[in-house]
Order: sequence, then C-alpha cells, then structure tokens
Amino acid sequence: MTAADSMPAPAAGPGRRPVHMIKGLDGLRAVAAMAVVAYHINFLARSGTGPVAEAAAVGWIGVDLFFTISGFILFLPFARAARDGGSVPLRRYFVRRARRILPAYWLNLFILVTLTVPVLMTTGRGWSIIASNATFTAEYAGLPSVNVVYWSLYCELAFYVALPVMALAFIRRRWIAGLIGAVVVGCAYRFAVVSTVDGVDSYFSLIMQFPGVIDQFAFGMTAGAIWVTLERRAEPIRMAIAMSLVAGGAAGVVLIAWVIQRSIGLETYWSGSSDWGPWAIVTLRPLLSACFAAVIIGVCARPSWIRSALELRPVRYLGLVSYGIYLWHLPIIRGLAEEVEGRGRSSAFYLVAFAAVMALSTAWAALSYHFVEKRFLGGGQRPAPPAEPTPHVPMPEVAARS
Repeated sequence: MTAADSMPAPAAGPGRRPVHMIKGLDGLRAVAAMAVVAYHINFLARSGTGPVAEAAAVGWIGVDLFFTISGFILFLPFARAARDGGSVPLRRYFVRRARRILPAYWLNLFILVTLTVPVLMTTGRGWSIIASNATFTAEYAGLPSVNVVYWSLYCELAFYVALPVMALAFIRRRWIAGLIGAVVVGCAYRFAVVSTVDGVDSYFSLIMQFPGVIDQFAFGMTAGAIWVTLERRAEPIRMAIAMSLVAGGAAGVVLIAWVIQRSIGLETYWSGSSDWGPWAIVTLRPLLSACFAAVIIGVCARPSWIRSALELRPVRYLGLVSYGIYLWHLPIIRGLAEEVEGRGRSSAFYLVAFAAVMALSTAWAALSYHFVEKRFLGGGQRPAPPAEPTPHVPMPEVAARS
C-alpha cells in the first residue's frame, strides 16, 4: 500500500499526454481491499455458510495482491530511471515512503490505543507494546500488534528499505536473475523456519515477515520490468495476449486458492501436516503473486471491459483510500461483532455485514485520507486524468496511491 512521487514529465510528442497514473491499478487496489474485508467478515458471521461465505473465505489473497502491486508500482521509477540513464533520488524516495505510510498508521494506532486498550498506557510492558507498534517492530520483537493487520505493513516497510538494493538486481535485463534470486531466498527462508521452529503460531509470524515474503514483492517488480519494456514498443501488446494474461493469471489464482483452501485446507496448510509437508508453505503463496503479476500487466496494458469496470469512479475512489480501509476495517468488525453475535450465518447476512463494514471503513478512510494523508503528500492538487502508456517517450514516475 504505497504512494510514489510524480516527477516532472519530459516533453512528450505531438498529441501525447504525460502518464501520471496507470489505468486499472486503483481498481485492483480496491479489489484487494474488498477481498480482505470480505475475509474478515468471518469475525461477524462466525463461519458463515452458503456460497457467499465460501467465496469470501479466500479473501486473504487480497494481501498477496497488495504485495504484488507494491512491488510493481514502486519499482517502476527505478526501472524507468535506469532505462533513461537517470537515477531515483533516494532521500526523496524515503521521505515520500514515510509520508505515505506513517501519518495514517500513527493516527490509527493512537486512536486504537486511546479508545480500545488504554490499559497499555499504565504499564511498562504496555508502553513497550505501543513503542514496538509505532516503530513497526512488534512482530520481530515477539510482541502483539494493536491492530492485527499491522503485520503486512511491517512487510511493506521492510520492502521500502530493501527496494533500492533489490532494484539493482532487476534493472535493465537483469530481472530474470533478480527474480530467481528472490525466489530462492524466500523459499529457503520459509523452509528453514518451518524446519526449525515448532508450532504454527511461532513460525507463522516469522514466515509472513520479510524476507519470507520477498518473492511476492519480486514478482511485482518483474511485472514492472516487463512494463517498462512494453513502454518502448511502437505498438501496444495485442488484445489477445493481454486477455490471455488476465485469464491465465486469474485461473491460476483460483486454482492455487482452491488447492490451499479446499484440497489442503487452510489450517492443515499452515500446520504443514498435509501430504505436501512444508512444501505447500514454501511454494504456493508466491505463485499467487506470479499470477497477480500477469493480471496486472494484462489489465493495465490494453483498454478492455475489465479495465473500464476498474476505472469506474466509485471503484477508483475505493482504491484511492484503500490504505485507510485496510487499517480501519478490522477494528470496525470487532466493534460490530458484539452487537451482531449469533444473529446469522446466511449469505444475506454476509452481504449486509459486508456492505455495513465497507461503508463504515470507507468513511473512516476518507476522513483519514482527506484530512491527514493528503496534508503530508502535498495532496491539494487533483491528479491529471489517466493516460495510456506512450511508446518511445520517457515516462515520469507513476503517482501510485494505496
């Protein structure tokens, strides 16, 4: 969940508009946020039944999509700079990363501590928990997170720090070697954790932290490297190729999610007690990011009815404030859980609960974005309308928002 600075656009050819946003990405972020919300509705529906609940049970894949988008969008400025003989000012990069993630995060932490667990402010251990949450180190220190979703933001921050170094292995035509290296590191790390640490609760936190998720970001970076190559083409990729990427990537996501959720079983997957042994944990989830990378390229490379749906104004707005939705939805769900305890498990209840949580989460996210986040992003200006990739013209940095 990230934002990148827009750099001044170079002179474009006749009739060309500089690219300030890649069409479809905000919509994909909205899909990722809604998937995660749908998954966590389980806290309200209590193992709800019916087709809606079954579909929502795989909403955890939304985090994998977020990681892939982050790798894609944040690597683009590095790839474009290397292609065009320039460089990314690292000080500016790190300042923008901090301005994007910290204000909303610290606001969320402050409100949750103050309103839901004020007892933390009365003990030394409590202040240690608050400090570790504020510095994104709770998972690494073995301390609880005030908001369960913070774990993925710790991954994001670690990726921000690692990206300038990782980019060196992906720029120009080295991305294949870079991807192989990231996959080897990620798989080796996960295998080492599962082989040496006892207990699901113990190794879950270790696996789902950097570098345990390094290959998931790397597949997004690979999509970015391919995208930069496509920008140099005189003609966009064929519609048949774009739609094949979307269809193949989506089919792969469905297949992998089905294998984890139904064939292996989510609890068995994490316990490593299936016929796959530890190899399911080591190999399967990064493949989701590979499939999502294909979807990103296919959706964004050519106009289509899918991209048009993702570009609808309400969908784009959900993508714009998706970071806030991600931060606020679980506290809202837990706040509602006591009110609706035992009231329903049907598909109708699930849909009503989803609509209510999305409405409340979006409201909080909108307040956070417009009154806090934009102030730190210099966000008083409305971004320019999205434009198509322009062949043979050096591109500015993408203005990504998540």
